[in-house]
Amino acid sequence: MNDPASRKMLSVYAIIERKDSTRPSYWMKIGSAFTNQDGSINLYLDAFPLGPHHKLQVRESRPAEPPRTARAEPALTELAP
Repeated sequence: MNDPASRKMLSVYAIIERKDSTRPSYWMKIGSAFTNQDGSINLYLDAFPLGPHHKLQVRESRPAEPPRTARAEPALTELAP
């Protein structure tokens, strides 16, 4: 397991429970993780969960998803009458 290419990449998610129990929990990817030779795990967090949601989940990474695009806002000229 010395070869970094042979190490399994893991994803770290913050699980946000919804107040409305009819809606599912939201899983926000906040980092990645890698296992060491001794079985310990290194976490690399891009964000840190705050507030009442301190639950983290480490899972095997899924295939790369295309990036989400922001919703286009109308230009100021389009708003003028």
